[in-house]
Amino acid sequence: MSSDNPFFHRGAIRQAEFFHGREAEIGQILGLLRNGQSVSLIGPRRIGKSSLLIHLMRREVREAHQWGASQVLFVHLDCQEFGESPADEVYEALYDGLMDAAEAVGLAARPVDAAGGYRAIDRLLHQISREGTAVVVLLDEFELLAANAHLTPYFFARLRGLTTKYGLAYLTASQRPLFNITAEEEILSSPFFNIFVTLPLGLFTAEEARGLLTQRLQGSAHSFSPELMDHLLWLVGPHPFFLHVAGYHAYQSMTVLPLLPPADFATLDNAVEVEADSHLSYLWQNLSAEEQYTLAITNGPVDMLRLLEQQCLLQKENGSYIYTSEILHRFVRRQSVAGLIQAGPFVIDQQRHQVWAENQEMALTTSQFAILVCLCQNAGQVVHGEELETAVWGEVLVDDPDRLKTLIKRLRRAIVPYDGWIVSERGVGYALRPPEA
Repeated sequence: MSSDNPFFHRGAIRQAEFFHGREAEIGQILGLLRNGQSVSLIGPRRIGKSSLLIHLMRREVREAHQWGASQVLFVHLDCQEFGESPADEVYEALYDGLMDAAEAVGLAARPVDAAGGYRAIDRLLHQISREGTAVVVLLDEFELLAANAHLTPYFFARLRGLTTKYGLAYLTASQRPLFNITAEEEILSSPFFNIFVTLPLGLFTAEEARGLLTQRLQGSAHSFSPELMDHLLWLVGPHPFFLHVAGYHAYQSMTVLPLLPPADFATLDNAVEVEADSHLSYLWQNLSAEEQYTLAITNGPVDMLRLLEQQCLLQKENGSYIYTSEILHRFVRRQSVAGLIQAGPFVIDQQRHQVWAENQEMALTTSQFAILVCLCQNAGQVVHGEELETAVWGEVLVDDPDRLKTLIKRLRRAIVPYDGWIVSERGVGYALRPPEA
């Protein structure tokens, strides 16, 4: 990537000047932690959980919310380091983090003369609590710690005990809710998992999304026109990671053509989709078959739709669920979904005899449904009239040359405003293809 391109971020944001937004979430999290309430922060991959935890570690961020440095110690542990570690290694890391945090704020914590482990942490926290200082432990990628086969319910019970004894609070970050991140019922039965308030970390607001693009461009060689901003936000939605990807490719294009005209905006789409594809594939592959089906039709059980909303794949607008970005919409349409035919704006469930077009279910007769299925199965190709007639009426011969035309006319009327997708090839048949602009 070009070092001059301000949209270079792909991993966690570690520089304070590049962190953007999340003011509402910061205020809510710090308010809960200040009252000793542990918090479980959940959100999909690349939504910015690690960036937020790193930002909360900054003294000036906490001071802006009236939490002075001498009043609290923040200890950050990346649980990726402890996926296979025994309990003593986790205790040792927590002990070292507490000592470093105490030293950073000038708190005179004496090293504990003990053989490490839980007892050392307990004695150190006893010293810190006597100074009237609170402690918050941030556990990033927490699902890796919860799934660690070397850690027992007793380990997690001890972590819970520290909250009772010293008022310590935890802030965990994971992709899924705590009850979904380990298959071990024995672990989940630990009282540790009952002390959390769950907070979802989702998409940016529209204002934050536009603000991110503006912030990154400050002091750079190029600026985005309002029209280009609108195109990028339509293409990738208010997702922090995808905004960086879209901004990067737009900026690169402007190094070649500084005044990128609206007619060329679509040339950005392919580069953005190529880079986004691996991330979207990861999200797709981690959905169940039922979740994939629900995402494809953007309809289904309320709890399933809410789960997909939590994963930042769907959002509610005017009472209906829609895709969070155009690139996601296009990606889903390219996927093979059991039981569904996807072509153009149409999603068809043959078994249930249902048709959706851009989130709206359409009421079709049996004959209309058979015609649309045949066209969608051969999308982009001309289907001969005889083949369409066979799909509807079988091999029965009827001397009525207008009956297919009449049925097509009624089908077009039934699928308005998508009627232009059925294109007539005079003397040959019909095809499903995008209408000419």
